[in-house]
Amino acid sequence: MSANVNTETCSGCGDCVEACPLDAITIQDEKAVVDPETCGDCGACVDVCPTESITVS
Repeated sequence: MSANVNTETCSGCGDCVEACPLDAITIQDEKAVVDPETCGDCGACVDVCPTESITVS
């Protein structure tokens, strides 16, 4: 399992990057990108995403 980003709705704001305790998210080409190897499925990014573009599954 890992966080998934809907690139259609992601605004690239970076809130998820700041919230991630494992530094598994970066911004590339103005969109959030999750490293599935590093992601711990904690959901911190889901809670802070203003566009509701991140899910954990």
